[in-house]
Amino acid sequence: MIEQRNICRKCILPDGFLGVNLNSEGMCDFCSDPDHKNINWSRREISNERRQEALANWNSVVEEMQQNHGKVPYDCILGYSGGKDSTALLDHLVNDLGLNPLAVTSDTGFMTTIAKDNMKDTLAQINVDQVLIEECIPTFTKIYKYHFFNHNSNEIFLARYICDFCSDLIHSIVVKEAIRREIPNVLFGYSPDQIFRYFYEMPQEEVIKEWKPEILESPFFDDSDSRWYLTDEEIENGNLPRVLLPYHVIPYREQDIIELVESKNYIKKGHADPLLTNCNVVHAATFYDFNRYGGILYAYQYAELVRQNPESRRKWLRTLKMSAPLILENTFKQREVNDFLEQIGVSQEEMLEHIKEQLEKDPKRRQIETNINMFRKKRRNKKPIAVPQ
Repeated sequence: MIEQRNICRKCILPDGFLGVNLNSEGMCDFCSDPDHKNINWSRREISNERRQEALANWNSVVEEMQQNHGKVPYDCILGYSGGKDSTALLDHLVNDLGLNPLAVTSDTGFMTTIAKDNMKDTLAQINVDQVLIEECIPTFTKIYKYHFFNHNSNEIFLARYICDFCSDLIHSIVVKEAIRREIPNVLFGYSPDQIFRYFYEMPQEEVIKEWKPEILESPFFDDSDSRWYLTDEEIENGNLPRVLLPYHVIPYREQDIIELVESKNYIKKGHADPLLTNCNVVHAATFYDFNRYGGILYAYQYAELVRQNPESRRKWLRTLKMSAPLILENTFKQREVNDFLEQIGVSQEEMLEHIKEQLEKDPKRRQIETNINMFRKKRRNKKPIAVPQ
């Protein structure tokens, strides 16, 4: 049973969770101060004026693509993952807007079987071309292994950190495909709540300066890895496409998205859940984070949803209560987590030992351990977690 006194009485964040503290009234920093932010989460408000400007811009982009339709091989590129949002956006582009996008999928080597099945089922019904880029898998594998054993922060989630590096590489690969084909617009199906880094458009200045990480200078990487990032020549030529996130400005309701993709049989019923289509790296990083920090990155997002709709608190607290012990004990997505560790050449025992070493150095170790025990299921004769051989 989760001890309610250790959970914010307004949202669902635990006391002492990566810099989040409860005050004397039992409210966390975010609930007691609307302007509070930390390195893992900040409430980003987008003004109605800015939203309207972005929507007007999107409408003009659509109009231009429609005017050029048939004059060019492809109207735009869609970064296609097989998840519900990119699938629904593909349907919108083709069936609502009459466009011909090129679906580009960057295979990280850790895509779930369900995501792959979703793509196969969707593309069997929506007649568009797909480019599946698999040669980049070794570079993704290196990035994951590097971060799992070089993440020494007491303040930042591994899942947050590794997802930023991974998504930047995915974005770079898709943009390079657009440059090669001279396609001016690249689209991704990020949902409206995914505005932590970008809103509607990824600024070219950040595309140039932030996507190529400094870790590439490490001996761990070589030229075969750097080739997947933008080159100086590509940047200097000034032909970078715009990178747009349409769902930040056009109507979006998650339940409507799920009903759409399931009703058209693009995605089998029950397979639209992001927990099923998220790559195995996210599952492994989530397991790492719970053992290291006593919580999951999703808790910040759930908590924000509760602040926007207080009546949803019971739902999200129940979700946290049910999923946390499973993640903590590696009974949720156990096979995927173990397969991931095996693929990067690491045993679960080695990873847990690394986590233990980092936790012992953390000045907030006792609070973290308290939170971990709060979520751990209390049961007799608990079987130990199997370590891959």
